[in-house]
Amino acid sequence: MLWVVGIVLALLLVVSLLAGPIAKGYINGHGEELTGRKVVVDHVGINLFSGNVCVRDLEVYEDNGEDVFVGFDTLDVSVRLLKIPFKTLHFGHITLAGLHANVVQEGQRFNFSSLLEHFASDDSTAEKDTTPSDWTMKFYNIRISHARLNYDDMLNHKGMHLPDINLRVPGFVLGGEEGSEGGLTIGFEKGGHLSVDGNIDTKTNNYHVDVTLKDFTLENLDSYLADMLRYEDLDGKVDANLTADGNTNDILKSRIGGTVAVKDVELTGAKGPVAGFNALTVKISDINLYDNKYDIAEVRLSGLNAVYAQWKDYSNISLLLPKKEQQGVTLQSGIEEEAESEEQKAESKEPAKPMKLHVGTIRIEDAAVTYDDYTLPDDFHFPVTGINISADDLTTAGGNNAQVRATLPGGGHLMVRWKGDIVNVKNYQDLFLTIKGLDMKQLSPWAVAYTGYPIEDGIFGLTTSLSIANSNLDNHNKIDIFKAKVGKRRKDIDAEVKIPLKTALYILKDKDDKILIEMPVKGNVDNPEFNYMKVVWKTLGNLLIKVATSPARALGSALGISSDELEFIAVEPEQHSLTSEQYHILSDLSTISMSDQKVTITLTLHMPASDDEEAAKRAEWLNEQVRRYIAEQGVPEGRIVVTTGEALTDPKAKAGYAITSEMNIED
Repeated sequence: MLWVVGIVLALLLVVSLLAGPIAKGYINGHGEELTGRKVVVDHVGINLFSGNVCVRDLEVYEDNGEDVFVGFDTLDVSVRLLKIPFKTLHFGHITLAGLHANVVQEGQRFNFSSLLEHFASDDSTAEKDTTPSDWTMKFYNIRISHARLNYDDMLNHKGMHLPDINLRVPGFVLGGEEGSEGGLTIGFEKGGHLSVDGNIDTKTNNYHVDVTLKDFTLENLDSYLADMLRYEDLDGKVDANLTADGNTNDILKSRIGGTVAVKDVELTGAKGPVAGFNALTVKISDINLYDNKYDIAEVRLSGLNAVYAQWKDYSNISLLLPKKEQQGVTLQSGIEEEAESEEQKAESKEPAKPMKLHVGTIRIEDAAVTYDDYTLPDDFHFPVTGINISADDLTTAGGNNAQVRATLPGGGHLMVRWKGDIVNVKNYQDLFLTIKGLDMKQLSPWAVAYTGYPIEDGIFGLTTSLSIANSNLDNHNKIDIFKAKVGKRRKDIDAEVKIPLKTALYILKDKDDKILIEMPVKGNVDNPEFNYMKVVWKTLGNLLIKVATSPARALGSALGISSDELEFIAVEPEQHSLTSEQYHILSDLSTISMSDQKVTITLTLHMPASDDEEAAKRAEWLNEQVRRYIAEQGVPEGRIVVTTGEALTDPKAKAGYAITSEMNIED
């Protein structure tokens, strides 16, 4: 019987020696018939004694037969043949080295679509066999080493090139009860490595995954970010250590946690640097996509430097946004799918769950933001530095609070305290802001644009409280200015607000060279015509115009004299002497005139029209009484002018002195 065994072994040896070359010849000769693509293989080795198969230098070509679609250097597989009779496929090892693949997408069609179509069943009505298989498949020692994957989206001009992919799976079983674990590493073309390690319980389908990203450069995302941003350059690196726990039956219910760190970011647009920062760290406690829940332990940002620049028709931010391109490109798809009706989509779509966000700690440290405005007659450059923002327990579930501190140009300081709702923004906001020690020369370009006057000196302070309740804004501002000085009116400027600013500031100053202005602003933020800054400038402008056009009232207010009585002195046509009330008003006017030598007050008497000479005499006599009293108060001649104006033709008009005033200041 030994000679029979010897013959069998000899036959097996011969078959083993011939099987490889035969398989090689068959693949090279019939590969295109089998796959629809040209297939070339250099070596095929089969060992029936060990159950080992080795394939070297195999390549599958594109439809054109010239370009390589996918290939590998070595595929080595070991199968335990004696397990097959027991309905078990046991792979002792699977090693794939030097895999290289080129995936090309054009619209919705890929360069492998023809392969799918080639192997697709011609009988679309055939029922699929859903009977569970009684075979067990065991895979051990799976390794893919130094694989290369190139992906190119031809239509959108983007892609991803992965030059070094490695996969390690110690083992997993299909149709059995053993668990599985494995690891994947990917090296990126422009820098960075991704490592993924995980395990799964095949009984429950519960899994755990650890993800580590190291020195991933943002340049790797250039082709994808091009759909969202038009930038010249984007630098930066990302590190991440994340874990995910869940069940493969419902991936969205997975729980994600860990840390993401981004460092040395620089974004450059068409007009220069836009933003950058030294380090951003986000510590994630729990993210659950199914519940739309995001629990962030900490967000810390340091060294932020951002620039917002505005030109007439664009800003550096708008230049980052992609241009709207014409839509309507029809894409060819290799696989047609039955479209759902709108009714089906409406029935199947579940209502979106509201986002639940909680951030335990937010710290922004040593930030700087610069605002440049090139739409004004003079370029406006306003850098805010040393910005520190802190907030704790930020949430979408209710009220929040934050504090902001910053340094302003010229040594000024900014402080903000905020409380509010980040979801229903228009329903509840409460903000308190103070600015101290701001060099007013920094605001000169805006003053020139709005008033025509350059600011040459002064220190500005502001205290503002702002609240929004149910879209209604209530804002109280207290402006504090010290030693304000403006230059001559610019004749080349068509100012938005016509204000004799130099006169107004002169009048508003007290004896200590200070100006205090209280300015309320109200409005409804839902009104499309509401613009906060326009309301502020309009309110401030109206105040300054009122002061400049009626300096006597402003000076009287500063002296504690009621402004209501400084517009008109009523007179009876038959009056022969001054009344106590008239003497009182004239006394106040004299006090105002004596308080500032630059003010001139004019009293213009208007009496009913009459041909009676006695009426004219009474009017002139009344004027003399007024002049005499004013002179007795010590008012120099010419500082209060008393004259007779046009006669009243309206019988309902009141007779009396109209009071006007002006400030003799060169504007």
